[in-house]
Amino acid sequence: MPPTATAESNQAGPPGERDRVVIQRNPTSGSGRGAQHILTMVRHLKRMGYRVSLFANRDRLDRFVRRPDVAERIACLVAAGGDGTIASLANRHSQFPIATLPLGTENLVARHLQIPRCGRTVAEIIQQNKVSLFDTAFVNDQRFLLMASAGVDAEVVRRFTAVRKGNISHVSYCWPIVTSFTSYAFPEIQVCDVDGNVLATGSHVIITNIPQYGFRIPFCPASDPHDGQLDVRVFRIAGSFATMIHGLRTRMGFSDRRTDVTRFLATEVRLQSKVANVPVQCDGDPAANCPVTVRIDPKSMKLLVRA
Repeated sequence: MPPTATAESNQAGPPGERDRVVIQRNPTSGSGRGAQHILTMVRHLKRMGYRVSLFANRDRLDRFVRRPDVAERIACLVAAGGDGTIASLANRHSQFPIATLPLGTENLVARHLQIPRCGRTVAEIIQQNKVSLFDTAFVNDQRFLLMASAGVDAEVVRRFTAVRKGNISHVSYCWPIVTSFTSYAFPEIQVCDVDGNVLATGSHVIITNIPQYGFRIPFCPASDPHDGQLDVRVFRIAGSFATMIHGLRTRMGFSDRRTDVTRFLATEVRLQSKVANVPVQCDGDPAANCPVTVRIDPKSMKLLVRA
């Protein structure tokens, strides 16, 4: 089994018994220019003495790391892709330290950790072996690291995922955003505690673990992925125009109006609605529809960070 990490551990130097690095390559973002960054990282890791295995197929990686002779020698897994690749590894193999080579569109985890799109830098981070424990959370049984939401942005994610093909950019989101904001009904969502008491109601709920959001909108800048709590924001405003104005104000750095937003910390909440099929997303991937339970899992993921 992998070693138990403290809040932060650092055992830099050449690999010892744990000399295997296993890379999960996103088949889309890990091709083209992304492939060059992967090859650079692999080249430097091999020079450092690591044994490197690269997989695009998730099932093959899963079978490989479950082999006892492999698992006992794994130094870390590497998510070579975007935030979805990290979330996928976290859902399947959170027992191992995870490094990230950011090749996606947003790369919010890498932005928070200040890790650049550079294969050599990521190889050096792996060699430095500074491990930090992060909270993760669940939407029902789906683990996430960054954030979850219910409402119009989850509808954008749903529509985007339905038509997604090949490499993507911020422009790829334009049509799903337009169609969502012109057709979404903004139904009321209730946020309840574990006993079923309604804590807040609104048309849009954002639950944050790491203070990063797409398009650099700072919805929850004070979120702390080490405090064992979720940062809950319930937006009472409804309608496309009001929601867009609120997003623009937030992007420009203006504080939330108290009449617009309810804010609180929680370890577990339930999202429900009287309207069917209110969408929920986490880390940019569709989750379920309301009702769902969102709960924190403290200190449940080991990430390699810069020394």
